[in-house]
Amino acid sequence: MNKKYYRFIFLFASIFVSINVSAQDKNDEASREQKLQKLKTDLNLSDAQVLKIKQIEDSYKDEKLELKRRMVELRKKEFNEIDSVFTPEQKAKLKELHAKKNHGKKRAE
Repeated sequence: MNKKYYRFIFLFASIFVSINVSAQDKNDEASREQKLQKLKTDLNLSDAQVLKIKQIEDSYKDEKLELKRRMVELRKKEFNEIDSVFTPEQKAKLKELHAKKNHGKKRAE
């Protein structure tokens, strides 16, 4: 049962991170536009300069996404290593704490 629980947690965390990354990408784009417009105003940038900045940022997009994916992998690895330190009793207590925390969130919504 514990293995199923931790697999579920792992799967849920992976999905949660994927959804957040997708939502964050949309927010990042809106934020990017706002920042560029502020820079354009504050620094009196030309349209050509704004376009060049967008092109530079776009050239790093794939590399940034790969780094985000790598961070997800590292967090999963870290979680698994930390989890291996816990005793079965501590894992049960942790499960309890997660259940209480999630129950409180459901009530708040």
